[in-house]
Amino acid sequence: MAELSIITALHNCVDLTRKYVESLYETLANSEIDWELILIDDASTDETPVLLEALNEKPNIRILHNEENQGYAYNNNRGAQEAKGAVLAFLNNDLILQDDWLQPMLIQVRKPESGAVGNIQWNPETGLIDHAGVFFGLDGMPRQARKNRKAVPQNDVTEWNAVTAACMLMRKEVFKKCGGFDESYRNGFEDIDLCVRLKLEGYKHFVCNRSQIRHCVSPSPGRHDHNNANSDLFEEKWAETCKPWGKKEWPREYLARYARHWWKFNLGKFLKALWMVNQTRQ
Repeated sequence: MAELSIITALHNCVDLTRKYVESLYETLANSEIDWELILIDDASTDETPVLLEALNEKPNIRILHNEENQGYAYNNNRGAQEAKGAVLAFLNNDLILQDDWLQPMLIQVRKPESGAVGNIQWNPETGLIDHAGVFFGLDGMPRQARKNRKAVPQNDVTEWNAVTAACMLMRKEVFKKCGGFDESYRNGFEDIDLCVRLKLEGYKHFVCNRSQIRHCVSPSPGRHDHNNANSDLFEEKWAETCKPWGKKEWPREYLARYARHWWKFNLGKFLKALWMVNQTRQ
């Protein structure tokens, strides 16, 4: 039985997939971890099937194919069902992995309280942070923490209410316990929905700040076709649940976002955030 199953759904973007797989094998070349890579081709129409035929010769790899495009949740649930590993790693194909990305995440995900474990993701085009955790706003909707900033927290891990599944580890038993990704969503909000359900079960979510990768943020065709429907579904299901979390998180995150660029503050929001921070201290 493999220790780690890496699951990646693909729909076109063959050049990104090639770079991603190369970086994966390079960073795990000397690893003592027993791992496998499961690639699910979600009815690609470019040269992805040709690349996969060549990759089939590599060790540690399994390839699945869909006759019709099924979307993120379906593909990753299918990969999880096929997985032999005790730990699941959900990775996008637009990642470029860097040395030592995996070990900090593995250490954290093995702890009993851990639900989803993410990492720091940099946008290579801007040189700024793309993901360092997810918090909730006053409306109960998710926001990216520290997005477009340069500073990484000094502590090894930071607890958040959610993390993105662009690069996310989770124990297989935990994933199965919560029923996996909700296939009502189509290419969006599946990961946040999963994190909310796990949090309500008592699990905590973490970002490993010493694990850092590059995220090219180059969406597959059709990636944003269902954005409004996904947002509406999440809001209907979870906004009221997440609003109390937002009351604790939003003031701090809003003030931190503009601390070095005070002229960008909205005066009304600034005063509201200060008042809310003061209320939590009393």
